Amino acid sequence: MLTRQHEERIRSENVKRCVVALSGGADSVALLHSVVNLGLGKPVAAIHINHGLQDESRDWQSFCEKLCASLGVELTCVTVEVSKTGSLEEAARDARYGAFRLFLEPGDLLLLAHHSNDQVETIVLNLLRGSEAFGVRGMPLERDIGEAVLYRPMLDTRREEVLGYCKTHNLEWIEDPSNKDESLDRNHLRHTVLPGLAARFPSMESALLNAHARDAEVLHLMADYAEADLHLALSADGGIQINVVQEYTELRVVNLLRQFLSQKEVSFPSGRQLREFARVMRGSRENAMPSLKWSESELVRHRDRVYLLHSLPEIEQRNISLTGRDAVEFNGGVLTMELVEGEGIQAPVNLEMRCRLGGETIKMRQTRTLKNVLQEEDVPTWLRPRLPLIFENDELVAVPGISSWNIRGVYAENRKPGVGQSGWVFTFDINDRV
Repeated sequence: MLTRQHEERIRSENVKRCVVALSGGADSVALLHSVVNLGLGKPVAAIHINHGLQDESRDWQSFCEKLCASLGVELTCVTVEVSKTGSLEEAARDARYGAFRLFLEPGDLLLLAHHSNDQVETIVLNLLRGSEAFGVRGMPLERDIGEAVLYRPMLDTRREEVLGYCKTHNLEWIEDPSNKDESLDRNHLRHTVLPGLAARFPSMESALLNAHARDAEVLHLMADYAEADLHLALSADGGIQINVVQEYTELRVVNLLRQFLSQKEVSFPSGRQLREFARVMRGSRENAMPSLKWSESELVRHRDRVYLLHSLPEIEQRNISLTGRDAVEFNGGVLTMELVEGEGIQAPVNLEMRCRLGGETIKMRQTRTLKNVLQEEDVPTWLRPRLPLIFENDELVAVPGISSWNIRGVYAENRKPGVGQSGWVFTFDINDRV
């Protein structure tokens, strides 16, 4: 069932372990059986994701456990939580791939059992959903997933061949009843739309697959150019340098941004949004902060760079008394404090952590506004409202440093420790960049 090309890829010395994603359906059962029969001389494992969406989920897991036991394959079963908001298909996929990333190790080759019929469905779905990505898009044969590699060795195998393999080797499999639910777009295509098109246009499937193969070559070339552009534009702290991309055309910047997002393994905004952001980011002033927010991600300009941010929690305007040395979670980050000789502020009397409200000042060599201090220290604008401020008896005495941005803390001059004394130094750790 597997071609020589795919067997060679699986046998590659770079592959330390083959991991088959095993659902229990005919496709994944056939793939696992064929990989075991290759006699690779390297570990073969399987992972089963239990989405918990069907009453039969436990039975499917039991089936996979028995199959792997009979084949001498180590099986890991992972139960995931699937979000009930938005598209259930997309939520299940996100949960599944999240579990894959957590399980996989460097040197793993994750094998997925998608076949050519699945590829045709994906191509048509992407076309009908109006994807603004360049070219005819389907599932890639191979791509990185975390520190491992994802590979689909059955993309040139038809569903009929897979079923034939199962019958030849007397393999059993399970049928997911949801595959017949035509309220789901993919199932409606599979059972109604594509059979009708194939009856009218017998060469439809081969035409779509040929178009995908043709465009995949062009997309690969574009990715190579984007990779080279990104290498030149990327700064040491993971931002895209504006002065570099200002020399590029808008289309070239969009291509670079797509490559950047692809490497970060986040979803894409619409093509229109990405083009508008590319135009604005190239033409905006340095002190401007254009941004593009979608899904759980955000592209934002800070000074002469563009960063990709995680979705951070809503800012809570709350005051917290600091009574000990324990770390305190605050607005998506963690505040820590430690004693350092000759730095920070003297031993506190009554410290409280607060959010910025506006109009705050801090006594340095002269009284300074917090606004000016944050600007001079180059604190990113999106962090300024969520940065914990340290007050003593309603007086601002410390602004924590931000370790991930190499930003030093600022302390009131009249509260600094004397010679030979230790003071409290505050640090705010926040994982804001993807």
